[in-house]
Amino acid sequence: MLQLEKKLEEELEPNTRVIACRFPFPHWVPNCTSGEGIDTVWAYDSKSFRSEKMFSETM
Repeated sequence: MLQLEKKLEEELEPNTRVIACRFPFPHWVPNCTSGEGIDTVWAYDSKSFRSEKMFSETM
């Protein structure tokens, strides 16, 4: 998943949303989560995961 996270961080346009089901992105914080167990869906906003990455790189 780390390779996919990096690819999306580099290639997505600003204000893009990413929807994942079955497996969350382990290093991203979702903006919204729906469902339970194998029916869980995670919604991510590109601004949130890009700012998380920028914050972690500056520390």
